Amino acid sequence: MSEKINENLGMSEMPKSADTTIEQIKERARELQAEMEEHYEDFHENPELGGQEVETARKIEEYLKSLGVEIVGDHIGLERPNEDPKKAFHGTGIVARIAGKEGGPMIALRADMDALPIKENADNPVRSNKDGVMHGCGHDLHSAGLMGAAKILKELADQGKLDGEVLLMFQPSEEKAFQKESGAVQMIKFLEKNGLRDKIKAFFGAHGMRDLERGKVNIKEGVEMASSGEVDITLSASGGHIMHAYDVPNLNFIFSDITARLEKIFRPLAEENKALVASGRTSYEGKGYNVLPAAAESTWVIRITSELYKQMSKDVLAQIKQVIEEVIAERKFSDKVKVGIKNRPGYRPVTARSPELVEVARNSASQSVENYQPVSKTLLGGEDFSFYLEKLKNKEIPGVFAMVGGANPEKGIPKGSHHTPDFRLDPEMIHELAALHSTFAVNAIEHYNKVKK
Repeated sequence: MSEKINENLGMSEMPKSADTTIEQIKERARELQAEMEEHYEDFHENPELGGQEVETARKIEEYLKSLGVEIVGDHIGLERPNEDPKKAFHGTGIVARIAGKEGGPMIALRADMDALPIKENADNPVRSNKDGVMHGCGHDLHSAGLMGAAKILKELADQGKLDGEVLLMFQPSEEKAFQKESGAVQMIKFLEKNGLRDKIKAFFGAHGMRDLERGKVNIKEGVEMASSGEVDITLSASGGHIMHAYDVPNLNFIFSDITARLEKIFRPLAEENKALVASGRTSYEGKGYNVLPAAAESTWVIRITSELYKQMSKDVLAQIKQVIEEVIAERKFSDKVKVGIKNRPGYRPVTARSPELVEVARNSASQSVENYQPVSKTLLGGEDFSFYLEKLKNKEIPGVFAMVGGANPEKGIPKGSHHTPDFRLDPEMIHELAALHSTFAVNAIEHYNKVKK
């Protein structure tokens, strides 16, 4: 077996130095680029929404089994029943294990799998085959990169070069901000139930970033990404004819006032990168051009880049309620407009609490990412990776989340925003994701072996 693996690696003998192992990882990741890119294109052309990643998970699991990687859990996540049993979803998360040296530390590597309800631009070079569904955040690249890392790490384990264990976690439903629907929460429940969480020394995740050029990697100690919660605001009134737009409660005007005032209050905090309060969507009952809606609903996202996010979220919610009451009172409709406010807690801040592990991750990025340029910045983005780092049953597991540059203006892939119809990352970065996952696993295992001694 070892001779065949060495032949595949293009090496007649495997030296045992750590530096040589890292170089081997980088070289192997480059060799696997074409294979991983095929996985990426397949996932991108056949995207699946959160909790529905049935085919994505099936393909990943089949690939892992073909490598001889042990599947310790599948169909992880929320059950989603359907009138047609054949169309029901039974959970799509996968946890696999690569066993290296017995008794060595266990490191968990995570990638997300879900797509978004966005209609993709027709001129994207690789396009979704599903109208209104696309990978607009890079999760297809993440899954393909971790599949590559699985192959690299399995080869190292077979050669006796992995001094510990690695858990591969392919997670559904990252885009579900509501805590109860978070894929990370479901994965954690599985780990806890099966006695795996107690064995994990560190979690690691990586995210391709469109607003960073290739080579730049953002790894920050402390709060790196914001908490993210949602607030549903509903207003109901009598409705009416458009001719009475200024005489009866006009929910269009009321929501416009509320939005303008909240923006004035919270925009300075966003500019200071402290908090974001913004409406993602507002919908009105009815479609008549001359009809005043009798009901309207708006969903607001609250993001806070502080570990004091719980109290700050309460303060923000109180301000939102106050603004709504003031707007309605000033229009003299307090007794004619019914207000409903539903708070839906979501992600915690992504917080790297271990300076030593952050240093391990930065060293790993410098070793595995071409033209590496370190970045240390807190973002207003949210990620349910945060749940892996939260204390549960008096145990807090450290972790690091790396944001890896994927823009490449020289190849016509400019910097831009995520969650857009024209979203693209340079697919060449997949080998960097695979190498980064693999290098971090090897370095973290070495780190914890030294600590144990």
